[in-house]
Amino acid sequence: MNELIQSLQQKIGLTGDQASDAVNHVMDYFKSKLPDSLHEHLDAAASGTDLTSELKSKAEGLLSSITSKFKM
Repeated sequence: MNELIQSLQQKIGLTGDQASDAVNHVMDYFKSKLPDSLHEHLDAAASGTDLTSELKSKAEGLLSSITSKFKM
């Protein structure tokens, strides 16, 4: 979230406290609209974490689990 806060400070001219409050408000708003299971992904995205490998790993695990249930 620090990158987003710094971006708001530089591009819009907000103070650090204003930018931090704005980011926290937006995050809370999105979390109120999303299922709880997605909150950690939103936090990770806001912190700059690359979600691609994490999502790929989870999808592969789910596919493996489904496939094993249908094998005879």
